[in-house]
Amino acid sequence: MKRPGVPGLLYFYVMLARKILLRSVAVFGLSALSLLTACEDPDTITLEISEPVVFSVNETAVNSSGKDYDVSAWLDISQNPDVISYINKIEEVKVIHIEYAVSNADPQDISLNEGTIATSAGFDIIKSLPLPLSNTSSGQLTFHPPGVNDLATRLKGSGKDHLHLSGYLTRTPLICTVTVTFHLSIKARAT
Repeated sequence: MKRPGVPGLLYFYVMLARKILLRSVAVFGLSALSLLTACEDPDTITLEISEPVVFSVNETAVNSSGKDYDVSAWLDISQNPDVISYINKIEEVKVIHIEYAVSNADPQDISLNEGTIATSAGFDIIKSLPLPLSNTSSGQLTFHPPGVNDLATRLKGSGKDHLHLSGYLTRTPLICTVTVTFHLSIKARAT
């Protein structure tokens, strides 16, 4: 077996260096392209806001076996000071997460079974859940994609929607406040 001489080794190293250089250029080019496509359009602005919706539960009827209950309230981003100047320029609304907290509950041992929040078109925004209505109740709610998409479309269009909190109260009477906070990302034209 014949060993390659210096010119053969030199050729081998030159070809290896060329191959490494071409691969590096390809990786760099793809990285640069992905960075360029990920950059925000300079003519748009992205806002992160938290918008509370307050549902006032006030069921005065006495029923020890419970009853269906529905209460409504507005989600209105059009009056948010960060959004107001962009309200007619919104291109996209994304729901990041939704939280709830219960306050002023009297009495404290009642639940809203199969509780959900729906858009004005009747699409559930969150997955149905039992919601304890006591002053220590709070947490994050799980999305129901069709309702979240409907809400985003409505907020993009008018900046508001009339939401419904509904479910089955385990007994009545009950007075409480359920504050649902929508954390949103809003993309709008800057000019």
